[in-house]
Amino acid sequence: MTNDILFFRLYVLTILVFLLIFSFVLSKQLFLIIINQVKLMFLSNNLQKQVDFNEDFYFGFLGLYLFHGNVLISVALSEFILEINNDVVAKDLIYASLAYSYYSNSFYSIAEYYYLKILSFAPSNYKAILNLAHLYSNLGYKTKADYLFIRARNLKPRFSDIVY
Repeated sequence: MTNDILFFRLYVLTILVFLLIFSFVLSKQLFLIIINQVKLMFLSNNLQKQVDFNEDFYFGFLGLYLFHGNVLISVALSEFILEINNDVVAKDLIYASLAYSYYSNSFYSIAEYYYLKILSFAPSNYKAILNLAHLYSNLGYKTKADYLFIRARNLKPRFSDIVY
């Protein structure tokens, strides 16, 4: 009987030591996650103040990453610019670059989402309508593609309307 109590106490002690070590590791990982999140927020706030983001800067990096085939980095850059939420780069340009990135890598439903997102706040965006029509045409949605091609033809900018 005393052996049973001894084994039980040893079992409970072993479980407590294991749980203590596990809680220490878990709390350390949670602490690191919180520290990294605070650093990221601090970096985001300072980056917005110190770096002059403009369209040329954004499109330079985007073109560089797309040229080298780093689509995930270009998507991350675009999502980061959207997360900063500054009005230096027009959102329709960012959404268009995201749609192009996804379309060029055969993620058609995500590309369609971003083209539709552009059209939700800029329904007369000629390039977005035309790109979406090409997307539907390549996917075999003839009715949708024809409708969008007609809509794009009606919205096509005349040479006198283009500002250089």
